[in-house]
Amino acid sequence: MDFLNRIKLRNKIFLLCVVLVMSTTIAVQISSWYGSNRYNQQQLNQQTTNAKQVLEQYLSSQERLLVTAANVLTADFGFLRAVATSDMQTINSVLHNHSERIQADMMLLTDMSGNVTVSSQMGGGLTENLSKDSVQKLIENPAKSLFATVGEHVYQLILLPVKAPHVIAYSVIGFEIGQDTIKELKSLTGLDISFYQGDTHLLSSTFRMTSFKAFHDALQAQSSPWLFIDRPAFLTETIELRSANSAPVSVLLISSLKPLYKQYDEIVFHNTLLAIIVAIIASILSIVFAKTLTIPLSKLGQLAEYYAKGDYLKNIELHGGEEILNLQKSFREMGWQIKQREDEISYQATHDILTGLMNSHTLQKQLQNYLKPSQELLLVAFNIHNFRQINDRLGSDIANACLRMISARLKSIKTVDIQLAARMEGVEFFVVLSPLVGHSPIQVVEMFLTELENDFVVVDLNIKLDLNAGITLYPEHGVHSSKMLRRTSIALDAARNGKQRIHYYETGEDEAHLQRISMIESLRKVLLEGGKGELFLVYQPKVSINDKQYIKTEALIRWKRADNTFISPEIFVNVAEEASLIVDLTNWVVRAVLEQVRQWHSEGLFIGAAINVSAQDLASSHFETFISETCAAVGVSPGYITIEITERDIMHDEASVVMSLRSLSKMGFVIAIDDYGIGQSSLSKLKGLPVDEIKLDKSFIMHLDQSPKDQLIVKSTIELAHGLGFEVVAEGVENEASLEILKQYQCDQLQGYYFSKPISADAVSEWHKDHVENNTITGSVGYDQRS
Repeated sequence: MDFLNRIKLRNKIFLLCVVLVMSTTIAVQISSWYGSNRYNQQQLNQQTTNAKQVLEQYLSSQERLLVTAANVLTADFGFLRAVATSDMQTINSVLHNHSERIQADMMLLTDMSGNVTVSSQMGGGLTENLSKDSVQKLIENPAKSLFATVGEHVYQLILLPVKAPHVIAYSVIGFEIGQDTIKELKSLTGLDISFYQGDTHLLSSTFRMTSFKAFHDALQAQSSPWLFIDRPAFLTETIELRSANSAPVSVLLISSLKPLYKQYDEIVFHNTLLAIIVAIIASILSIVFAKTLTIPLSKLGQLAEYYAKGDYLKNIELHGGEEILNLQKSFREMGWQIKQREDEISYQATHDILTGLMNSHTLQKQLQNYLKPSQELLLVAFNIHNFRQINDRLGSDIANACLRMISARLKSIKTVDIQLAARMEGVEFFVVLSPLVGHSPIQVVEMFLTELENDFVVVDLNIKLDLNAGITLYPEHGVHSSKMLRRTSIALDAARNGKQRIHYYETGEDEAHLQRISMIESLRKVLLEGGKGELFLVYQPKVSINDKQYIKTEALIRWKRADNTFISPEIFVNVAEEASLIVDLTNWVVRAVLEQVRQWHSEGLFIGAAINVSAQDLASSHFETFISETCAAVGVSPGYITIEITERDIMHDEASVVMSLRSLSKMGFVIAIDDYGIGQSSLSKLKGLPVDEIKLDKSFIMHLDQSPKDQLIVKSTIELAHGLGFEVVAEGVENEASLEILKQYQCDQLQGYYFSKPISADAVSEWHKDHVENNTITGSVGYDQRS
C-alpha cells in the first residue's frame, strides 16, 4: 500500500488502463480457451463416438456377409452330400469356388471335435495355426463373428454347423483384417487405428512396433509445446473385440490433437495481438486523459501551497471540465473561509475575547516594542478590588459588563496618554502610560484611576469600582519587558495585600519575590524526596492541671536547609499554602507523627500528639482517607491524635470544613479549635461544630497575671466552654502567676514555656519522667525561641 501511495496519479491512471486491458485480455483468453477446449472436447468425443460406430458398422457388415456366405455354403446340396460322403475332392472344390466367389480369406471345414478336415488354404500355413481352442470357442458361439489371430494375421471369423439333417460338421468362414482394411477404416473414421493383442502390436494405420507397450509409450511421449507448457499430442480410445483367442484382440483409436492446438494457438495469437493494439491505444488515451486531470490537480496543489503560506488571495487560471472548474471554485471559497477563520483565530489568540483588549500572551511579546531607549514610560497593573462582591451580588452578566465597559473607557480616556492596554487574567489589567510634565508618576496614575473609576451605569445600576494599582517606571526599574512585567505585578500584589490604592515599586521587592519562588521550588523538591533530612518535628508538651499523668504533645514542623539556614515555620507554611503544597506538607507531618506516637507506645509511653491542619487539607478529598488508613497501617488509635484547626480556616469554607471535621470526629479523632479568640467565630457558632476542645490564643495568656481584661475574657470563655461541653487548653503559659490564675479558673490543659519549650522526640521521654516523678519545671521561663 505504501508503494501505491507513492505512485503519481498520472501513472496510476496509466497502470489502471493497462491492468484493465490485460485483465480483460486474460479473461477473454481464459474464456476462449475454456469455450474452445470444451467445444473441442465435445468434438473429439463425438469424433471418437462416430469412429466407434463406423468401426462397429463395418465389422457388422462384414459379419452379415460372413453369415450369408456361411448359410449359402451350408445350404448347398452337393456340399452337404460331399460332406456326408467325405468326398474330399468335391468339398475342396466347393470351398475353393465359394471362397473366390465371396472373396473370403479363410474357409474351412471341421469335424465335430473342432479338428480342421478341409481348408481352402490347406497347405498355405495359415489355418494350421488356428488353435483348437479358437475353433471350440467358435463352436460355442455359432453365427457370431469372433476375432482370432493366426500368426501375425487378424481374422474376423464365423462358424455355422453343417446339418444333414443332424450336425455332421462345422464350416468356418473368415475375412482377414489387413493393412488395406486399416486404411479403409482410417478413411472412414478419420482416426488412426491399431490392432493389438496383449503386448503384440498387430496392425496400425501409422507405424507398427513389435511391442504395443512401446508403441503406446511413444504416443504418450509425443507432445505439442506451447510457451512453457507441454501439451499431449494424441487422445486415445480403446475398444475390445469379441475374440476367439484366450488373449483378446483390441482396437486403439488414436486422435491427433495438433490440428486443434493449431487452431487454438491462432486464436490466442490473434487475441494477444488485438490486446496489444488495444493496450497501446488505451495507454495513449490514458496518458492524454491523465494530463487533462493531473495538470489541473497539480495547479490546484500549487494553489494549496500558496494558501499554506498564507496567500489566500492567489488565483490560478485552469482549463478543464465542469468538475475541475467547480473544484477550483471550491478551492477559492475554501481559501477565503480559511482566511476568515485564521483572522478570527489570530484575533482570539492575541486578544481577550470578552474585552477586546490585548491578552497577556500578546502583551509579553509586544511590550518590548514599546520600551524604547530615552523615553520614560509608566507601566501600570491594576485590578478591581471589589469585583467579587459585584459578581456575587449582581451576577456574572453585570460583572462581565463592567469588564467590557472598562475596556471601552480605556479606549476613550483623554487625560492621560495610553500607549498600550491589555487584560492579564481575571480582573487584572495592564497599561502603558506616557508621563505628564509637571506630574509625578503617582499623580498620573491617580488621575488615570479616578477617571477610570467614575460610576458605571449597567442596566440602570450605578456601579462604583474600587481599584488597586502597582507602578513601575521605565527605564528606572528595568529595560527588559519580562522583568518590567514581573515587577509591575509584584507592585500590584503589594498594593492588594497592603490594601493600598497605589503602590510604587521599591527596589528589592523583585529579589524577595524571586527568593520566595526559590523557596517554593526547594520545598517542593524536599517533599518529593520525603523530607530529605531537612524537615523534622519537635514536640511541645501539654499538661493537665488535675492529672500530672495525663500528657499530650503538639507536633511542630521545622525546616533546616542543607546550608544550615533555618526557615521560620510561619514563612514556609504560608509559602506552602500559597503554592498549594500544604496538603503534601501535612501528609508528611501525619506520617511522621503517627510513626513517632507508635514508637512512644512501644516504649510504654502512652501519650498523644496534636497535628495542625489547614482548610486546604480538609478540602482535599483524600485527606480523611489518608489519615485513617495511615493510622490503621501504623497501628495507632485515632483517639491519640488531635486535629487542630484555626478559626480562620474554619471560616474559609465553613460548609466543607465542618463536613470533614464531623467525618474525622466519627472516626475517633479529637477535634480542637486553635488560636481561639482572635478570629471571627463565637461560642454560639462553635456549639454546632464537632469540637472536643478549644485552645485560647497565647495573646490572652502570656500577660494574664498583668491584664484584668484578659483575665475577664479567659474566665468567661472557660466557663462558657465548659457549659458547652468543651475542654479548654491555654497556650502561652510562661509564669507561675498565670498558672495559678488558670488553676483558679479550672482550665483543663496548659501549654507553654513555663513547662517546656518544643523539644525533640527523644527528649520527650526524659521530660515525661521528670514531670511525673518530680513535677519539676523543664526549660526556662521566658525562653526566647518561641514556636
